[in-house]
Amino acid sequence: MTGAEFHLMRILALALLLAVFSAGRAQAGDPSFDCARASTAVEKAICDEQNPGLASRDGALARLYDALKEEGGHEELLDGQKAWLRSRDACGAKLNCLERRYDERLAELAEAAGDEDQVTGGYRYRLTGEGVTPDSDRGDAFVVREADGTLTGHISTVSGRTFFVCEVDFNGAEPDETAWTYTGSEAQTDGSNCTLTVTPKSNAIEISSENCRDYCGANGYFDGTYKRVK
Repeated sequence: MTGAEFHLMRILALALLLAVFSAGRAQAGDPSFDCARASTAVEKAICDEQNPGLASRDGALARLYDALKEEGGHEELLDGQKAWLRSRDACGAKLNCLERRYDERLAELAEAAGDEDQVTGGYRYRLTGEGVTPDSDRGDAFVVREADGTLTGHISTVSGRTFFVCEVDFNGAEPDETAWTYTGSEAQTDGSNCTLTVTPKSNAIEISSENCRDYCGANGYFDGTYKRVK
């Protein structure tokens, strides 16, 4: 299977999943602006449903910026926003470039807002080893430690050769001594609530889940160790 064929299959699987399970999606991935008015290449890329991680990043960055501005004492850091916007806009619609620009700026703002563990950022897992093919299991996650100490994020995975897709946006994950835990507010079809646990590791996060079937295809899953994207 070529890369283009894999990408097409992933898009079709994701579209089907969203149509079936849209009622179960946690609504945490909105950008900072009205997508109906998107006009630039960057804004259109952020609003593209195939790039949900970008919308989550944009919304999170705006929240952190506003929180730091309200808190005061971060003028030098915030004054760099215009320069950052110019560097972001230079990416055009290039997804990898946009993700890097957002992750760099988010890390700066989140650290100033109290992210001592520096958990904010993009993460990824890929199966490795003998027999692994380009369409083997893979996953991407983006998380940000908000100014109030909770965790917001987006997770998207593809599992198996038949492309079982899992995708969720979440916010308000509560911290304890070692991890953040999110519990979905809406009951799933079996009456349970999806629970996600995000545990920071060295240059990685470990994600575990319970009762999250409505966010996944029949054999999809979120669970795994995701390494920080550099």
